[in-house]
Amino acid sequence: MPTHYEVLGIGPDADTEAIRRAYIAVAKASHPDRRQSDDPVRRARADERIRAANAAWNVLRDSDRRAEYDLSLPSGPSMSGGPGGSTNWAGSAGSARAAGTAGASSPGGRSPADRPAPPSGHVVPAAHASLWRYAPIVILLTLLVGILVVSAYATAKDSGPPNDTLARVAAPAVDDCILVAFISNGKVPVPVTCGTRDSYRVQSWVNTPQACPPGSDALPLSDQKTTLCLVPAG
Repeated sequence: MPTHYEVLGIGPDADTEAIRRAYIAVAKASHPDRRQSDDPVRRARADERIRAANAAWNVLRDSDRRAEYDLSLPSGPSMSGGPGGSTNWAGSAGSARAAGTAGASSPGGRSPADRPAPPSGHVVPAAHASLWRYAPIVILLTLLVGILVVSAYATAKDSGPPNDTLARVAAPAVDDCILVAFISNGKVPVPVTCGTRDSYRVQSWVNTPQACPPGSDALPLSDQKTTLCLVPAG
């Protein structure tokens, strides 16, 4: 029974790249698509060769499995094939050696046919790999800057002079109850149910800067034209 090395037509000292090239050569030579015109006997032999090549590649491509396999050989991996001094390899093994020679003559020791297909999707050049690595961070920062710009614009727009009509519509009516809320640019009335703790009742309106009636507290509105005159609601 031939060894995995004999199946692929390589020596026991072959490196992983040579093993890979030999395996691809055997797999191509024995592929069923290339054996459709063969008779059943030849197709059966090709099937056996490709199964043996698959088993050999599965073992020899992994350093741990290869080392364990080498130890299992009776006298270590050998290409002699026994006392006869030569091994009658299958035709696919000879193809493997030819493919290895052709691959060694090409730049980088690898022929175009033996080069593995690139992974699916976009292939990014190594020089641009770092840019793609940081692309999500750049996109996130761009979104954050956009949100900050929109928020600043909205804040600046809201801080402009209030529309007098809107201010008067939003202002509480006479006899409504409010709480006085303190904000960064002054005080604002907040409508509440009468009887709420610390609430005030709107006694009347006056035009700013007109003074409120005695006994009431003045609360100028943001329109700078209207002042609420407040008395405790309790």
